[in-house]
Amino acid sequence: GGATFAIMTSLYQSLRARGLSQHVAWRASFAIVPAPVLIFVAVLTLIYGTDHPAGKWSQRHNIPAAEINEQGHDDHDDDSDEKLDEKKVQDTSVTVHPVQKIAAIDVAVNERLTIKGAFKILSNPLTWLPALAYLTTFGVELAIDSQMSNVLFGLYSKKIPGFSQTTAGYYTSIFGFLNLVTRPLGGYVADLLYRSFGTRGKKYSTLLCGIIMGAALIAGGFYIEDHHTATKTPSLATIMGVFSLAVIFSEFGNGANFA
Repeated sequence: GGATFAIMTSLYQSLRARGLSQHVAWRASFAIVPAPVLIFVAVLTLIYGTDHPAGKWSQRHNIPAAEINEQGHDDHDDDSDEKLDEKKVQDTSVTVHPVQKIAAIDVAVNERLTIKGAFKILSNPLTWLPALAYLTTFGVELAIDSQMSNVLFGLYSKKIPGFSQTTAGYYTSIFGFLNLVTRPLGGYVADLLYRSFGTRGKKYSTLLCGIIMGAALIAGGFYIEDHHTATKTPSLATIMGVFSLAVIFSEFGNGANFA
């Protein structure tokens, strides 16, 4: 995220100052920062993670998700009965309130994958909706994170004294740091909308985020093109504001896509 981007650019400049070439310094930055972090997370996942809700990966076809769900309810009921017995509660009457059905959700059942089954899955538009939503939300953020530092450096390296690649990297890292708030908040808001409006509420909230994100990106592009001339320079504050707006709603939409 933003921390990695900022650290890598600083490390790159430090390695360049120590005499390393651009080729070696950039590749060394990858080996020193992201690689150990990814390996550490992978080891933690291997040690503490489970292969499958049913247990081992080899058992994924043996226990349907419906049975797991029923087992979970049974365990909960047993615990509740034990607590009632321990407390010797006399009145065990239960008031049942009607529950509004928000949306119909299929219960996932593990089935062995066949060519026919794979084709059926791939030909279903619902299969592609989450992937396309992920592509147009998190994918946009990755594109901005990877290229915005080059854009800022090209615009301001000769206009603002001391505006180096490291400075451009620091500005770009802001977009990654926004993830700490915007992506979880987007998922939380989507969950709230789901409780009131069902899947339709989540769908329209994701679409709204995409529309605002796209409008901000188009506006930012036109602004840079209009003000990047021999006599004019785009305002750094305006560029950061417009593209931050785009990234915020991109991450909102990404959180909603996960929710």
